[in-house]
Amino acid sequence: MIRSTPHPPTVPVTEATPFGVDFGNCRLFNVQSGIRVDDALVLVSEFLNCAAATAYEAADNTPTEFRPLARSVVHQIEAAKALVEASIAGLAIRGKTTP
Repeated sequence: MIRSTPHPPTVPVTEATPFGVDFGNCRLFNVQSGIRVDDALVLVSEFLNCAAATAYEAADNTPTEFRPLARSVVHQIEAAKALVEASIAGLAIRGKTTP
């Protein structure tokens, strides 16, 4: 009996996604297509680290009545970072298993 060799799973990649200032028929920036999703998620995690550092500084250097608002941004960033890291871990596990 001849067994077929299973096809390796395809690596998910990004799709081109414009963002930023809208000039009517085009946007200023664009996420490139074809970037591995796990690489993109790692970069997102780094962006979130920078955003969290900025939010912490804002929370520490704002008037007392605005600190809870700035700290809420920190918590939202931490939640987003946890989701990204869980996604990266899920992709790593998916890549190690065989169907």
